Amino acid sequence: MMEDFSGKTVIVTGGGKGVGRGVGKAFAAAGAQVMLGARTISFAEEAQAEIAAAGGIARCFPADIAQHADCRALVEATIEAFGGVDIIVHAAADIPHGGLGDVDDERLEAGFASIAKAAWWLLDAARPHLAKAADGGRFIAIGSVNGTFNVVPNMTAYGMAKAALDAFVRAAAGDVVGEGITVNAINPGLIASDRARAVLGEDGLAAYGSTVPVGRAGTPEDIAHACLFLASARSDYITGTTIKMDGGSTVAAPAGRNEILQERLKLQRGKAS
Repeated sequence: MMEDFSGKTVIVTGGGKGVGRGVGKAFAAAGAQVMLGARTISFAEEAQAEIAAAGGIARCFPADIAQHADCRALVEATIEAFGGVDIIVHAAADIPHGGLGDVDDERLEAGFASIAKAAWWLLDAARPHLAKAADGGRFIAIGSVNGTFNVVPNMTAYGMAKAALDAFVRAAAGDVVGEGITVNAINPGLIASDRARAVLGEDGLAAYGSTVPVGRAGTPEDIAHACLFLASARSDYITGTTIKMDGGSTVAAPAGRNEILQERLKLQRGKAS
């Protein structure tokens, strides 16, 4: 049975594409009012139109969540539009793939800010409002198995930022538990998102997906199902934890998986140079 989020307000960062877009659509389909935060507002507007066409309620707000001021502004815009906020799903991330020496300081800092610092800024700004949520406030971060459960070669910057996000979730949960707010994360493995397609290509995504023990890449809809659970009353007793969603990839690692990814990353670096 799908949870009913009628009367609830949800902020989704990275709401214009990929996992964020899928999460926003899922909450709207469950009755929530959704604010889609996105750096490229045209993508969020497309998602908003899809939600409206399906009978849902959504607005969008231009926000580069690597900037502290934009995180505050996104929360404030949501309060102004809907009168409160009950749930935040932080799905945005903007950090290049690369090992030590492959990512310059500017991109490293911006990427770390968009993933880990943004979680701090968003929860800090929304805290008094989440504390007023009728059934308890919810903060859900979209992390990764990379940097937390395993290490992927030549993705050091990305893994480091996601590991910091994971640490934030565990610690911040203790900071706000007395206010009726839960803080959790979902750590996906391979997801068939726009970003994965850009790096791997359709053929590479299919090849990589075939190495996942369950036999396929995950989808934004898979992640959205977990978000709906963590945002629901059924998750009241869960905070400071992570749901690993990787199709069993960190349990069983078939030969060839890393080779597929490394070849694609090498091609990406060649195009960028």
